[in-house]
Amino acid sequence: MTSWLLLPSGVTVEVIVVNIVSAGHVFVQQHTHPTYHALRSLDQQMSLCYSQPGTPALPSPAEVGVICAAPAGEGAWWRAQVITFYKESNEVEIRYVDYGGYDRVKIDSLRQIRSDFVTLPFQGAEVLLDNIAPLPGEDRFSSEATTALEELTRGVALLAQVSNYDNNTGLPLVHLWNMVGDEVVSVNRTLAERGLGVWVDSF
Repeated sequence: MTSWLLLPSGVTVEVIVVNIVSAGHVFVQQHTHPTYHALRSLDQQMSLCYSQPGTPALPSPAEVGVICAAPAGEGAWWRAQVITFYKESNEVEIRYVDYGGYDRVKIDSLRQIRSDFVTLPFQGAEVLLDNIAPLPGEDRFSSEATTALEELTRGVALLAQVSNYDNNTGLPLVHLWNMVGDEVVSVNRTLAERGLGVWVDSF
């Protein structure tokens, strides 16, 4: 099983946000990590390989946890992990392991992955934002909060630090900061200050 490139605990690292599930749940890549530059050539090799007819399909029923190749539009193929198999519709929920995000697709769109395509550590780290919760009475963040987070993080390098781990999911809880000139702006706090979430102190 290939390793995930996880965020180191208690150290500040540079990241870019590559996928936003919700305002409190994102995927980041460590674009300064030595393995990161290999992702582009992997993407090119996978695109070439899976654009050929006859690459072996993923067997059904899909095994949960298995890594496969999934079409990602415009000729791209991304590495993905099977999260759930829906027998009645022959669909699977997948998580993209490098670029983040979840998708539900027909199993026959997925392909077996070549062993040399899984040597690079998975580049997409799934994280939750620490100290920020949906507004009182809401069980999820609003689409406005998600849009605000997109605007705060789009196309910029951020600093991230793991502060804790979520009890339910085991995912890292992180703080994100944006360098604006000489100023360090907390993305987590900005969401609370704009009234898009509530600040929750850690104990």
